[in-house]
Amino acid sequence: MRQNNLGYSKVFAAVFVIVTIIALILYFIPEKQPLNWLSLDEAKKEAMKSHKPILVNFYSRWSAECKTANKTIFSDDNLKTMMKAKYILAKVSLDNKNNKELAKNLYEIKGLPTFVILSQNAREISRISGINFYSLNYWLQETPYKIIDSWMNFDEGKAYAEKNNKILLVYLITQLNRPPGILSTVMRDDKLQLLIAQDYVPVYLIASDDNDRKIIKNLFGSLDSAPYGEVMLLYYKGKELESVFLNPELLSKPELLYNKLSEVIKKKSDM
Repeated sequence: MRQNNLGYSKVFAAVFVIVTIIALILYFIPEKQPLNWLSLDEAKKEAMKSHKPILVNFYSRWSAECKTANKTIFSDDNLKTMMKAKYILAKVSLDNKNNKELAKNLYEIKGLPTFVILSQNAREISRISGINFYSLNYWLQETPYKIIDSWMNFDEGKAYAEKNNKILLVYLITQLNRPPGILSTVMRDDKLQLLIAQDYVPVYLIASDDNDRKIIKNLFGSLDSAPYGEVMLLYYKGKELESVFLNPELLSKPELLYNKLSEVIKKKSDM
């Protein structure tokens, strides 16, 4: 009996060692990537040609979460088909020193994996971190990047608002490491979009874009002096009428933001 128990122990030990070795091999061997991931520079050039947004995958081959994402999330054929159809795909490895500096200083990436959607002009629209299949799938399909692409740049919007007696609406993001915000929620509201189209000229500034950073610094003197977070700045003829910090309540209830913007229109009429 003791010999049988000893034999079973040896078998179990051998199986455990084999399984551990296989797991380590699968973990450290780079996975063959079925998606056509480009470098960020290549993706920017391709986006300008194809007029598609860019989906950037910030990752590290040493990150267990990134490994899990590759083996589970990106094994779904329907998700891969959607990603290829809607986006230019780019990968940025934080194992590279230059990429790590870019991710830290410009995009403020703090967790992996992090996915960032850039417009065809390479301006950040939205991001998500610590994802699973369902959250990524929903986020990729609901992010309304076309809204941003339809807006004028800051200088054009400012000039157009002044010429046409409209309010300049500056949607400003200075807190980069944040959950998806207003563009994924209230800006899809038809009533709110109609109000903005009638009385406002919307423009977009985000601190992860080099040109936008310069404009933000000109407006506030420095990035540190700018409002922190996600905020709407409302100007009429060069004068700030109001600033609206987009707190969770406003982000979840389009009617509240509609009422706030309607009040600003009345304030303009009283001037």
